[in-house]
Amino acid sequence: MTLQSARGESAITVINGDVGHRVALAEIIGCSLTLPAPVRLGDAVYATRDYVALRLVDDTGAEGFAFGYTRGTPLAATLKSMLRLVAGTRVGDRQGTLQRILSASPAVRPLLVRAASLADIALWDLAAKRAGAPLGDLLGATRDRVPVMPVAGYFRDVRGDESVIEEVTELERCGHRQIKLMVGDLGSPKSIAFLSRARDALRPETRLAVDAHYSLATLPEAIRTARLLEDVGVAVLEDPFAPIEWRRLRELHRGTGIELAAGEDVVDPVQYLDLLESVSVLRVDPTTCGGIRAALSGIEAASLRGVDVIPHVFTAVATQLACAYPIVTSVEHISSASGSDPIDRYFDGEIEIEAGEAVVDRRPGVGIHLDWERLRRDAVSVVRIDAA
Repeated sequence: MTLQSARGESAITVINGDVGHRVALAEIIGCSLTLPAPVRLGDAVYATRDYVALRLVDDTGAEGFAFGYTRGTPLAATLKSMLRLVAGTRVGDRQGTLQRILSASPAVRPLLVRAASLADIALWDLAAKRAGAPLGDLLGATRDRVPVMPVAGYFRDVRGDESVIEEVTELERCGHRQIKLMVGDLGSPKSIAFLSRARDALRPETRLAVDAHYSLATLPEAIRTARLLEDVGVAVLEDPFAPIEWRRLRELHRGTGIELAAGEDVVDPVQYLDLLESVSVLRVDPTTCGGIRAALSGIEAASLRGVDVIPHVFTAVATQLACAYPIVTSVEHISSASGSDPIDRYFDGEIEIEAGEAVVDRRPGVGIHLDWERLRRDAVSVVRIDAA
């Protein structure tokens, strides 16, 4: 699929104007940040948030950044093993570089894709900075604000139900019209009763979404849970099954009326085509699917199908994509106040949110502005690779 900007220009041609500069240095940081309490995502429990961050420096000293969750994978080691294919390459040769990385071994492709995603994002960041423009402008931005879907309910087992209900009502008061709640054991009477209370505390027009995080084991269980959620007014059920289980998603779609969302862990853009048969909301994540180009292919496919897109967290990058593609109806955001995504303490500036909308960052790049020196001081591992 040829990528076109919202204004009809070729997005690839626009940012490949300065292709002569080469990557001179790559640096990988691994960090493990302690959380106020364990984060529970479906059946997974995380006592820390573990990230890998990447810095590419070209031969003029310009920097490109990327970061992503490890999700329990050896992401840093994988990134290290493939970065010798990146060091020394032309900044504009992103597509060729990724192809060389991904052709190495199909047996470990999912992990290679996650690592290559970060390399691709950092290369785009370099290219956009050399062009002196935010990525959204290079893609043909048509808006400078994007609605935000905040994620609420972290640490509910510690905070209590009342605190979470106060949180969602305050988010609504601040202008948010879709809110995602993190709720464990979705089908239990206790969780359903809590969701009913949360739904009753919000205006009818405010949409409520929940994330199963792949915790529903069978189709009958998923249908039963979805119907219970429908009965209490939940609008969207996210990730009842893994993206590769699109056939079960299709059957769940046929068996219930709830809207389904999926796609954040896609590791091959062709999977988007399967998901679009069943979902009402496609979730794209440039840090897992192969990078910026791969995420844009999912957005384009959803646009042709008329399916809404809400990118998976990484709000700064997602906002750059959203401002050029109206099919991206909102961007997901985890507030720094929640303490559940502490990488934000290393950002140079905060995402500006006004009246329920993110203000698009006008600085050159893809939106990632890391305080690299501070991050390096707190790292558990640092790897440096110089071009030969």
